[in-house]
Amino acid sequence: MDNYIKKRIFKKIEYYLYNYDYIDIKIQNAKMEILNSEYNQNYYKWLKNQSSSLENQVIKNIEIEQKIYRMKKWKKLIEAILKRYQNTNILYYNFINLKYFQRATLYTIQQKLRLNEEEQKDIQTKIVQYIFFAAVRNKMLRIG
Repeated sequence: MDNYIKKRIFKKIEYYLYNYDYIDIKIQNAKMEILNSEYNQNYYKWLKNQSSSLENQVIKNIEIEQKIYRMKKWKKLIEAILKRYQNTNILYYNFINLKYFQRATLYTIQQKLRLNEEEQKDIQTKIVQYIFFAAVRNKMLRIG
């Protein structure tokens, strides 16, 4: 895997970690988007009586449904990993909570967990790698 792909995957995994607390809201918003578009579709169809816009709407709804499905899978995966770390590696569990959920600074993490910057980076990499391999196992990401 080249560095560009590694960075993209790293960023994707961190996106879901940073937004873990907001995934349910994002899912709700996506569902509302479908409902609103269905209402708008019926209204505009009545106004313009165009049939091709229905096909476009169906495609858009399918894309939104797939997005919702992906978000649910990521949330479930992160929940499982959090439970695992809570039972097996409390340092990693606390690190995830501080770094991603509370968005603590390097300094704050250093004070609370007694980890220097290099140790934090090492833990961060190990967590993201673990999530990456779990996501590959669950067919959420592909290698190469």
